[in-house]
Amino acid sequence: MLVETFMCRDDDPSMNELITVALETGRGGVRSFKFKEAEVEVEPAPVAASTPAPAPVKAGPGEHMVIALARVDDRLIHGQVATRWTKETQVKRIIVVSDDVAKDQVRSTLLKQVAPPGVTAHVVDVAKCIRVYNNPKYAGERVMLLFTNPTDVKRIVEEGVDVKSVNIGGMAYHDGKTMVTNAVSINQEDIDAFNYLNDKNIELEVRKVSSDSKVYMMDLINKLKK
Repeated sequence: MLVETFMCRDDDPSMNELITVALETGRGGVRSFKFKEAEVEVEPAPVAASTPAPAPVKAGPGEHMVIALARVDDRLIHGQVATRWTKETQVKRIIVVSDDVAKDQVRSTLLKQVAPPGVTAHVVDVAKCIRVYNNPKYAGERVMLLFTNPTDVKRIVEEGVDVKSVNIGGMAYHDGKTMVTNAVSINQEDIDAFNYLNDKNIELEVRKVSSDSKVYMMDLINKLKK
């Protein structure tokens, strides 16, 4: 609860919003951190004849999960995402999509712990996100996809994931990047990914919180050329 309230400060919330974050995360109770014990490898018994694995089941038209929000925010799950965005999008599942984060057991565990009550958080790599999207088991389920960068969004779109709009919430400044808003900085790789998504007629809008007015990423990129 204290961690989540502290993280929320960067979004410039009001005192009432801070109280809401504290109360809602507190209701979920204290969740214990669980790490898998080291598994002992056991050599399998020889099999007389192998059976071919069944072909993976793929979703047909209209049998995919519903992407209620696709957001680029390198902080991933934090105060405003955990409270305002989940409520307004009415999702019950948050999926963090990142090869690097999926490899980081500690960070993955922390992200799952700060999911708001009633919402399940998952951390997967890009390839698994594509497989889950194509699994009819999740057809019709409303989900939020969180990314650390637009290149990963481009990767899932290239594989047929239907993204209609991307919200850009925060991309921290690093060497080689240019600030385009007080919360978003981009480099050439980011620009290339945004250009690709724009060519696919995907809306690219910049907002930290849902109550902000939309600013369009392509307008910000075009200003850099002047």
